[in-house]
Amino acid sequence: MSNITENRLNEVITAVNMTDIGAKLLEVINLLPQGSLDDEQREKFRAIDVDNKVFVEDVITEMGINSSGIIPAFINATFIQNDLALFEQLDSIEASVLNICRRISDLKRIAGHEAYNSSNTVYKIYDAASLAGVPGAKSSYDKLKLRYNSQGKTALTQP
Repeated sequence: MSNITENRLNEVITAVNMTDIGAKLLEVINLLPQGSLDDEQREKFRAIDVDNKVFVEDVITEMGINSSGIIPAFINATFIQNDLALFEQLDSIEASVLNICRRISDLKRIAGHEAYNSSNTVYKIYDAASLAGVPGAKSSYDKLKLRYNSQGKTALTQP
């Protein structure tokens, strides 16, 4: 069990930094091409994996070498090349964003862990103080124990 006084994070993001983060995220969103999918399209559209990417690259190569008289004029090789290039760019951006998401998730986990564990310690102190008859402790304990009662758990020591 960790030390209850351990506090790896003891800070908040300033209002200015929150505003800056929001603005920068919006800036990134606005720099991306427009487009989104509905739920049905998310299920229907094919994903591209390593094998599919190699296949697309091979198609682009073959179209550059041997398309005359075979590939109709309404098939535009540049469109395929652009789509693949955009896919690769977005893949790189996604990797960075996933890194950011992991960091945010880790920080949330640390902050939540510390807040919840410290709160449980305080709850136990109210419980002990209530049992000892410290004035005002029982009302705080009774209010806080609702968290456990609402999840079907019993209070730590009092009925």
